[in-house]
Amino acid sequence: MRPYLLPKTRRAAFYTLGCKVNRFESDGLAQKFRELGWETVSFKEPADLYLINTCTVTAEAQRQSLQMVRQAVRNHPEAVVGAVGCATRLFPEPFLEIPGLRFVGGCVNKMALPPLVVSLRPEHRTLYLPDEGTPPLEPLFPWPETRTRALLKIQEGCDGACSYCLVPRARGRSRSLPPEEVRRGLKHLSLMGVKEVVLTGIHLGQYGSDLERPTPLAALLKDLLDRHPELQIRLSSLEPQEVGPDLRDLFHSFPNLCRHLHIPLQSGDDGILKAMNRTYSSAFYREGILDLHQRFPTLSIGADLIIGFPGETEEAFSKTYEFVSKLPLSYLHLFPFSPRPGTPAATFPGQVPQKVKKERLRIFRELDRRKRREFIARCLGKTIWAIGLDGGDPQRGNRVLTENYLTVFVSERVEKNERVRLKLIGPDGEGIKGKIVEREGGGLQRIFLGTML
Repeated sequence: MRPYLLPKTRRAAFYTLGCKVNRFESDGLAQKFRELGWETVSFKEPADLYLINTCTVTAEAQRQSLQMVRQAVRNHPEAVVGAVGCATRLFPEPFLEIPGLRFVGGCVNKMALPPLVVSLRPEHRTLYLPDEGTPPLEPLFPWPETRTRALLKIQEGCDGACSYCLVPRARGRSRSLPPEEVRRGLKHLSLMGVKEVVLTGIHLGQYGSDLERPTPLAALLKDLLDRHPELQIRLSSLEPQEVGPDLRDLFHSFPNLCRHLHIPLQSGDDGILKAMNRTYSSAFYREGILDLHQRFPTLSIGADLIIGFPGETEEAFSKTYEFVSKLPLSYLHLFPFSPRPGTPAATFPGQVPQKVKKERLRIFRELDRRKRREFIARCLGKTIWAIGLDGGDPQRGNRVLTENYLTVFVSERVEKNERVRLKLIGPDGEGIKGKIVEREGGGLQRIFLGTML
């Protein structure tokens, strides 16, 4: 098939659902299209190609993925519309049935798609490009066009077996980017002017176990922090058993490690954790969180919770609520249980009615708001580094994001991606007000020492 060259610069737009890895991959796809001479634009702008990067972690995420595809086909009948991602890999049929959808790709091979789809025209039949195998990670270091923080995927896939999860089927076995490629990526992003990098993966804590010379995540992170004191490095989600002593000690040694961890809990009831096939107890989780809080009082610690898992009785729900309410967590990510086809949990007895899930979610959302307020109160009067975000509020000021994951409003002018040090002076709705005490200069090592921790 010969490429169809448009009489103007071709434009591609991307819409991303789901996790940080999907966001990274959308950035990577945008870069691949730019290398082929395309311009990348907002999904709301006119374009020749609209690509939806789908998610299937919950039934709602898959529904939204299908909705966005239908909307793009309806609103842009003269454009090429395509879909890739976890939903299209595991459940391609509903997508292939959408009239006007021109191509459906997979998940782990999505970076190979751009050269294949640039030749498509709206009148061509739907092209189905399923995944084949699970290839090694491709070194990819895209610039974050719409964000201040860069994502760097260093791990892919998952060797876990949680009873509710489809991710291992969608993403394949765990694979790691070799340490030398990670170092090359961080150097590249630093030279491009990035100030903060988020290391991410499908199961980040499994990093390095598959390599010929196994390299634990903590060892890799220590090397990266030492090589790049000019960069703030943030970690995405880690399992409770993966936040070990070696990793915790890095917060003492390296001020450029962002004071923020996301550690999924899922349930505070040991019977539910066992049914989920989680590999820790509630006591283990509590011990780890309390140790982190005692050592680093203003470390932001977030947690995931699945509400209404099969078998979650009123007693189990109350136990989880009491357990979480007593922990010094900073915020909660809440998910109603969503039975996914092909997972053991989808057929478990004791399925919780939707009405009950909805009420339990309401109760936990109020607890989440309380946790956020309590964390803000703990941080008042402290000084901390932050990075300027894009946009602000005429009434509240410019927005910045602190290293411990607070959105702060300051009255002083802050450019996007500018790094400043703030004093946190008061609450501002669900956020916080701050005052700039120093702008970037003098080096992170000198400025970070003796601040929050």
